[in-house]
Amino acid sequence: MHRLLAPPVAICLTCGRMTNRSTQIQGICRECYNEIPWIRHSRCNTCGRHIGCPDCTRGDGHERFFICNRSAVVYSPVMREWLGQYKYRGNERYSQLLIMMLGQAYDGMKDEQRQIDSQWTIDVITWVPVSAIRLQERGFNQAEVLAIGVASLSKIPFKRLMIRERHTDKQSLKNRGDRIRDMMNTFEGDPEIICSFRNILESRPRSRVNSPLRILLIDDIYTTGSTVNSCARVLWGMSDVIGYPLEVYSLTWARS
Repeated sequence: MHRLLAPPVAICLTCGRMTNRSTQIQGICRECYNEIPWIRHSRCNTCGRHIGCPDCTRGDGHERFFICNRSAVVYSPVMREWLGQYKYRGNERYSQLLIMMLGQAYDGMKDEQRQIDSQWTIDVITWVPVSAIRLQERGFNQAEVLAIGVASLSKIPFKRLMIRERHTDKQSLKNRGDRIRDMMNTFEGDPEIICSFRNILESRPRSRVNSPLRILLIDDIYTTGSTVNSCARVLWGMSDVIGYPLEVYSLTWARS
């Protein structure tokens, strides 16, 4: 009888211990959940960093094309290991964990933005594209998987809006200046981007006809913002083409 009434037991995805399925995030134990360095309150309103941000404060002379970034967690050693399991070791079970964490971050972002504009709504979710070389190496685009997962949780349409025009070396090996230079002219709009935007606009309710077209860009890590800004520049540049105001928001799993 005790076994019948006891909560179901599972193995924690991240530490391998036996655990009751009663945590706030399915699949991990309470101890591992408590190790998550959530960013509940952003210190920097631009990049979403939880501590002071000298990059956004001093500026670097480059125009910013996105409204703001928000991230679920600080990129701590534990979070680095979790992402590595998914991104580099191909442990697909981590995808749902990261998606659920991003879903919570999106809910927080939505609540924050609706304090400013009660009608704030994202029209479409997209992702940072990877090169054909990187796609062949990993077998998947981690940002695309995360974006589709968040879109499913939030009931928001998703669409590929960009392609990666050229391959770049891993950004983790470069400093801030090199990252910014390397990301210039790396992305371009998908050939169907204009048609995609028009379809999105046509499907909007009448109550939102005067609101900007809002795009949520998903990636795994925000470091300097060079990748996000390069993508946002491509998307924002389509505003004149479609003849409609456009805003880009960024949501990443981790903030380094």
